[in-house]
Amino acid sequence: MPDPAALSSQRAAITAVFAAFGAAIGALAGSVPSVMRNAGLDAESFGTGLTLSTLLTVAAMSLGGRIARRATGRAVLLWVIPAFAVALFAYLTAQSPAWFFIAIPLMGICFGLTDLFMNAEAVALEHDLRRPVFMAFHGAVSAGVAVMSITASLLSNAVGTAAVGGVTAALFALAWVMAYRALPARPLSEGKSARLAGLPHKLPLTLLGIAGGLIIAAETAALLWSAKLLDDMAPALAAIAGVGAAFFGLCNAAVRFPGDVLRSHLGEMPLMIGSLVVSICGFLALGLSNSFVVSVAAFASVGFGLALLIPAIFAMSARLVPENRAGALSFVSLLTALPRILAPLAFGMVAARLGTPFAFGLVAIGLLASLGLILIFWRKGHGA
Repeated sequence: MPDPAALSSQRAAITAVFAAFGAAIGALAGSVPSVMRNAGLDAESFGTGLTLSTLLTVAAMSLGGRIARRATGRAVLLWVIPAFAVALFAYLTAQSPAWFFIAIPLMGICFGLTDLFMNAEAVALEHDLRRPVFMAFHGAVSAGVAVMSITASLLSNAVGTAAVGGVTAALFALAWVMAYRALPARPLSEGKSARLAGLPHKLPLTLLGIAGGLIIAAETAALLWSAKLLDDMAPALAAIAGVGAAFFGLCNAAVRFPGDVLRSHLGEMPLMIGSLVVSICGFLALGLSNSFVVSVAAFASVGFGLALLIPAIFAMSARLVPENRAGALSFVSLLTALPRILAPLAFGMVAARLGTPFAFGLVAIGLLASLGLILIFWRKGHGA
């Protein structure tokens, strides 16, 4: 029987890693207008940078299964967290397109490895605790996004983006210390299922992976372009342009913290379908409205709708292959590649030519496709 005190310390450490990860996303989202101005980027070139970063994020996550055969989740996190802090600081302080395009791919690799291994550790801990806690970890991500996005917006305008990087680095340092002290070195994956080619349940994992890619593309659009949309609508309010991402993160957190209770009472599949419908309506509102206030409310709706989708997909994927959770997440992450990689580039091109609101409206089409894939997954007898 695991020691309850040790499990509690592990939960606190994993929560700190998730919160720092969310803070990094918030720093990215809230500083977008300042980073674009400082580095001399237009919407299309920024979208190209995001595409490159996303490509390397997906590549890093796809290699996670192989890495898990050679290094524990604890070891990977202890190496990648400091690198993440450095890469994010370099991105935030970029003063030219060249420096931006050096920093953002490195940050993408760090995003991918941290995302994969912190989720694998979280699912393993949920198994040890024998009760649902997974959604609460993602609630910590949302809280980090909400707090840091508005903080980054204010700091980047009042002090500079270097201050944003310093605050985020301090959070990563705290997470590293807690992970070093509390996370165990879990056994490495072995046997047939240790390799992606030997994973069972390929069809349901494929459906989840493609649906997840479309959902992550929508999340990326909401987080990284919200400040730009609001900045365009009301330039005089540039200092609080990060309120869109902040509302998104707060609404995410408001749903994710009680998310495990919602899953147990409503059922995972009905909850996911309802969430997708709410998200689609929110993106349509962003595409149709020219109002700052309505758009902020739409970001809140999107935040509510998207909150539980990726955590549920990750949890279901890991449950399908309990003997190799990192491998299952790696396989699903590989299948998210196409929509995740193409979406930032496509969004930037559409935003540059037809406007950011129009680009947000198109995101709803991708979520409709995701809804169809989730319905197929359910009809084939998977999920709850």
